[in-house]
Amino acid sequence: MGLFDFFKSGDSKKPSVDLTDFKFLSDDHTRVENGRPTNANNKGAWRGIRVKTSDNTTFFVTMYNMNENHPVWGDNIQMAEKRMKIIEDSADKIVLRGYGTDAMGASFADYGLTLHKSNNNVNKVTLHMHDRNIAIVYEKAENRKQSETLNQYSDFDNFKSFTHKWNTSMPMNEKMMIAMQSDNINNQGANAYENGDLQGAIRYFEQALKLMPNNDDALKNLKLCYSKIGNKEKVNEMVKKLNYLG
Repeated sequence: MGLFDFFKSGDSKKPSVDLTDFKFLSDDHTRVENGRPTNANNKGAWRGIRVKTSDNTTFFVTMYNMNENHPVWGDNIQMAEKRMKIIEDSADKIVLRGYGTDAMGASFADYGLTLHKSNNNVNKVTLHMHDRNIAIVYEKAENRKQSETLNQYSDFDNFKSFTHKWNTSMPMNEKMMIAMQSDNINNQGANAYENGDLQGAIRYFEQALKLMPNNDDALKNLKLCYSKIGNKEKVNEMVKKLNYLG
């Protein structure tokens, strides 16, 4: 399956829990290996799990380490964003499974996420690493300060984190591969724009930026599209990122 092959099931109904920008805060977790829980004491290990979607078909899952001192620079990211789809939505759980691959060809299918529900409220989250037969069960925590910190995380934080890695530690061959793939998708967006398909162009430009958040051409193109439809908030978001890139 290609980098941006999407499942076309035609079923985009809303999940039983709103996952538009779902955040779950945990202060304790249990690691289960081959069906056996380990004895490690992880109380006080703050983690933030975030699920995002714009179409209720494709879901992006990220995990944050809430104990880091400087989360704004992105060193709080515990697990990089994984693309997933819902494979089960029942009275007691929502199960997501990764699909497709990342820029280097690693399979997202190795990962999954289960949101455990009670009265339509998520009270526990399990991260699955299927290739290693490992599950990590995160218990729900209630902490106002930590919740506010998690709520402050944004796409701009991920953008800055990626840009920092791009400028400091990412190997040249990896950068070339990512840039080439992102530019190809950006060009598809430009073609859609020229053909009058504004919404299609936006989807392509956003996909290009999912792969390479600091692609300045895609940022400029997306800014133009959002300006056309009068979305000032998104225009300002693109301007902020372009200004950061200088």
